[in-house]
Amino acid sequence: MHLSNSEHRGNIDIIDIEASGLHFDSYPIEIAILVGGTYHSWLIKPEENWSNWCEKAEAVHGISRSLLFKEGQSVSVVAEEISEILNNASGVIYSDANRWDEDWLSTLFYACRRKSPAKISSIFDLLSDEQKAKFHIIKNDLSLSGKYRAHRALDDVRIIEKALAQSVV
Repeated sequence: MHLSNSEHRGNIDIIDIEASGLHFDSYPIEIAILVGGTYHSWLIKPEENWSNWCEKAEAVHGISRSLLFKEGQSVSVVAEEISEILNNASGVIYSDANRWDEDWLSTLFYACRRKSPAKISSIFDLLSDEQKAKFHIIKNDLSLSGKYRAHRALDDVRIIEKALAQSVV
């Protein structure tokens, strides 16, 4: 299935997750979602046993561990709010890094002893080869435009949404 522009508008739910690193022991630190045309975003206070921290990852996303402890919300609050929002979604939420994002979302919900409420699929499953090529170019241009903070979850969701819309024209 490949999208046309009319099929895209308001119908695609998107998620992006920033993490403590890319190690198997990493965990989610920021989540943003777009569901039903509304954006949501959370900084996440690490659990006690979430100790893996990659300074290279911090240099990329710019989120310090101290900021998470100061401004982050508890895992249980974030999980509850995401569950409520995703109950009104299509059941599938899309990502440009679905395997990573699905793992980190599962990590969040596992910490609360809950099951993840949504399946995360690849945004690329919706695109033809030509649309994928356009998507990558447009996403890169948007990331470098200075209008967004790349590798911050909310801005990454906005970039994905705009790149998707422009690549299916």
